[in-house]
Amino acid sequence: MTEQIHPLTFFRPLRWVDGQTPLLDTIEPYRQDIFTKALYTFRPDGTPLHRRVLTGRAKKTFKTTDAVLAALYKLFAWQAAGTKGTQVYIVASDLAQANDDLDLTKKLIRCNPILDEAVLIKSSIIELNDGTGFIEILPSRDAQSLHGKTYLFLVVDELHTQKDYKLLEALELDRTRPDAVQWFASYASMYRHKGVPLVDIQRQDDPRLFVSWYAGTIEEACPSLNTPYGPTMEDIEDAKRSLPSWIFRRLYLNLPGQPDDAAFDAERVEDAIVTNRIVLPSQPTLAYTAFCDLSGGGGDDATLAIAHEMNGIAVLDLLIDQGARTNGTFSPEQAVEKFAAILKTYRCTSVTGDRYAAQWPVQAFQKHGIDYRPAELNRSQLYAAFEPLLNSGKVELLDHPKLLQQLIGLIRKGEKIDHASGDHDDHANAAAGVLVLAQVDHSAYAVNFMTGAILTPQELWKRGLD
Repeated sequence: MTEQIHPLTFFRPLRWVDGQTPLLDTIEPYRQDIFTKALYTFRPDGTPLHRRVLTGRAKKTFKTTDAVLAALYKLFAWQAAGTKGTQVYIVASDLAQANDDLDLTKKLIRCNPILDEAVLIKSSIIELNDGTGFIEILPSRDAQSLHGKTYLFLVVDELHTQKDYKLLEALELDRTRPDAVQWFASYASMYRHKGVPLVDIQRQDDPRLFVSWYAGTIEEACPSLNTPYGPTMEDIEDAKRSLPSWIFRRLYLNLPGQPDDAAFDAERVEDAIVTNRIVLPSQPTLAYTAFCDLSGGGGDDATLAIAHEMNGIAVLDLLIDQGARTNGTFSPEQAVEKFAAILKTYRCTSVTGDRYAAQWPVQAFQKHGIDYRPAELNRSQLYAAFEPLLNSGKVELLDHPKLLQQLIGLIRKGEKIDHASGDHDDHANAAAGVLVLAQVDHSAYAVNFMTGAILTPQELWKRGLD
């Protein structure tokens, strides 16, 4: 193959987006090393050693910047094999990320006349004046329309957002192009099971896969820490105070979004989720159970969950909250009114809930013809009762992002199960509560999950399980 220009040689005359700072001065040595190893390591026949590149590290460490710089290098400097041209695609997780990627790409080009003079910049495409190559930037939802297109270089920004192979199947490498390469930028995935692209790639032993993965402590996950263009420790400590723990772990430690003392196994939770099932409408032949977790309208959501039992499986049919807030709050009375109307569509004349605000929930639901029954089990006991159902495959969960996030974020505090300080579990509590009730409602007998004792009819009523 044609001898190629080194990526650092390509970057050397360029400027950063301020138009003044030499680009190479903004690229720390560890990032320069990534460019060299990922893009300028060759096999004996002159073809790139690495056909896939995976980069992962903490937030604000230039993962997206490096992906864009690699794309510019491929467009402007790489001599493509054969006569197929230098087609470059940057696929972002959503439209907002695509716009950010596009904005950065255009700024880098416009700050460097040597690049700007060589291209025609359109809305989402940067095209070489001679027509031999382009960069197209688009959200993943639009990328599947490119199915079967050939390309020299593909960037998938935020690979962790891809739950299946639809995108990568549509943009599979053209195996007839010896220099075609895929570049993936990512945080750690919330998911841990096979079939998720990032999870599968990290488990592969592929000599043509280059992996640069920084994770662990703040210092380990953030190699740009305290550099002129990277975050400071103060920045990260501020993020730690303001973010839920599971989000902080993923963004700043680049670790799977589950704490070390997690109450439930993330893979079990994921396995219980029925992909793309958002809600199940009411069916006339099914008997439903309901559970709600009310709130005073502050930081916590008010949530309602409805479930049914089928062949020994507790199936979550619906999980909602109060809806949109006004100035950060909502009306508890309006939440109850909304919940009561939905309960009636599922033919539920009663709802079980926690002992929130003494008699207020009882009176509030009575106004709408619904019987509110305070559950004797507290949330920790409900989670303890939910765990064996989850582990034995006795539940089906909705594909609800807050539910997944909250369930895998629950932690053990001694013998209790609760959310971490600053986190929420409103959706998880309602879902766990209703699934436990649904199982008990349709069992030949019921037991106290904490003691193993069979419950009497009176005890069932007290627990809201009759």
